Amino acid sequence: MNDNLSKLDKALGMVKQRGLDGLIIYSNGVCSILRPSYLYYFSGLRPLGPNNAMVISKSGDVVLLVEPPWDSIRASRKSWVSDVRGSTDFVKDLIGIMRGFGMTVRVGVSALNIMTEEVYVPISQEAKIEPADDIIEEMARIKTKKEIENVRKTARIADIGFKTFLEYARVGIREYELSAEMEYAMRKAGADDNFTLLSSGKHNYAMHTPKDKRLEKGDIVLGEITPLCEGQFIQLCRTLVLGKPSPILIEKYDMLLESLGQALKPIKSGAPASLISKNMNKVISDAGYAEYCYPPYMRARGHGLGVGSIAPGGTIDDDCKEMLESQQVIIVHPNQYLPETGYLACGETIMVTDTGPERLAETETKLYIKEV
Repeated sequence: MNDNLSKLDKALGMVKQRGLDGLIIYSNGVCSILRPSYLYYFSGLRPLGPNNAMVISKSGDVVLLVEPPWDSIRASRKSWVSDVRGSTDFVKDLIGIMRGFGMTVRVGVSALNIMTEEVYVPISQEAKIEPADDIIEEMARIKTKKEIENVRKTARIADIGFKTFLEYARVGIREYELSAEMEYAMRKAGADDNFTLLSSGKHNYAMHTPKDKRLEKGDIVLGEITPLCEGQFIQLCRTLVLGKPSPILIEKYDMLLESLGQALKPIKSGAPASLISKNMNKVISDAGYAEYCYPPYMRARGHGLGVGSIAPGGTIDDDCKEMLESQQVIIVHPNQYLPETGYLACGETIMVTDTGPERLAETETKLYIKEV
């Protein structure tokens, strides 16, 4: 059974288990690491229009409904679904499919939180609507063979993004100009999208979207590089110094590298995800920075990379209840604000295996120094 049919089979199993008439996987056309894109994950289509839906009946019938209607040609090429329909009246066409599939009593909807009132109200009059994000999220916990291939491809793109970051970071360039060079390089390498945070200064307080600030000699330049390719994300968190770093900066970054190393040690299938955070925080706390390990200074020590940013949870911290599973992909980052150095970026994307962590990027995790 191929990956797509396996996904459909799993979804049908959960639909029947819950006694639903079917499942609607909705999209408003936005695909971002900041929010799960269930339709993209399930159908293979990166939607364009403001309303799109994959409709699955409990008997296994599937329709992909897209807006605008001319996008049906592209959707037919990109998706594995054979019945693709373009729509000029999304609500009317969606209700027609629901009625044709006998979805008139209880229907699960994924991405219900982004569905507009204009869509929700009419379909809720046809059947009782129940949130069903967890159906897709449960399936996405473990990568398929094809997804793992795409993860590795995306990791190479992330490496290219960092190589460009290192090459173009120089005195005088603006943050947004540096980000544009990285964007171009990663797009050229095959990225569908990029989420980049980039900050520079002698004492950074956080990472943010690139601004018009020019890089200066002595700046600590932070990069969080997150390309997307075929629905899969990879994230690198790196720190670069323009000029000779101070001894205290080297010392504190070495501490973060040690905390990263300790955080990686417990990673394997069956281990509590919370150990990642606890091991990381212990190193930093033992160095005298316990108060800086938690809000308002820090929020999370990592997160999953599944559908958007989920499995094994949107946040990996001391209180995370999830257990790690084989072939999950997670970001582990002791990104840290320290009073002596400011905010520093240090993070790695990891695949969980039965025997331990597998680093996905080839870019070395270290404090990078560029003479100016």
